[in-house]
Amino acid sequence: MPSFHTKVSLRGFHFEDYHLTGILAAGILAADVGKAVAFGGAPNTFKLAGDGETIVGRLATVEDRKVEGQLVGTIAFHFANTLPIKAGQAVAAGDTVVGAGGGEVKKAAAADHNANFVAEVIGNEAVVVKV
Repeated sequence: MPSFHTKVSLRGFHFEDYHLTGILAAGILAADVGKAVAFGGAPNTFKLAGDGETIVGRLATVEDRKVEGQLVGTIAFHFANTLPIKAGQAVAAGDTVVGAGGGEVKKAAAADHNANFVAEVIGNEAVVVKV
């Protein structure tokens, strides 16, 4: 008997045209892939989203270019995928999220669906749509 996919989810959609390379702040590791990033202050530089910071993208890859003395990575500026929710934070479908520190997210004080919105929550991860 065939098995049919019956759950609708926005998790895991990629918009490759919006995946761009940027310089990463010191200390970012491959283990940080999948976390929220914010503008790092210097040209073309990005850091893990801090507390209350606007999320500009999701970290897709990390590449340590030791020979060049650079840490670079791919940032997904448009995505529909998971971001980790900071422990103890309540996030629900329909919320907008902002940084909560260390690339984790929390509910924004006010919803702004032009920035992003949570489509669903799966365990300790929010499926965030940023388009």
